[in-house]
Amino acid sequence: MSNAKIQLRLPKDLKDAATRQAEVSGVSLNLFVATAIAARVGATSEAARYFSARGTRTTPARAKALLMRLGTPGEMRDDDRLDAPDEAA
Repeated sequence: MSNAKIQLRLPKDLKDAATRQAEVSGVSLNLFVATAIAARVGATSEAARYFSARGTRTTPARAKALLMRLGTPGEMRDDDRLDAPDEAA
């Protein structure tokens, strides 16, 4: 694994808060920032993996049937529809 240098511009109050938290944790600001970025990247990757796996367990028709059973009757907004606007009836 190789390291890359980046220049990071932060508001002073955010940098000061991160410095304080790094000191409390007993790590350098560099390690604190790298760990925070790694946690965010890992969480995003895990969420994408989870929802991708869950998405393969159903079909649009089954999802629509579930929503019809659980939903509240009324007029749907265009952005609430599962089918494309040109397919909507």
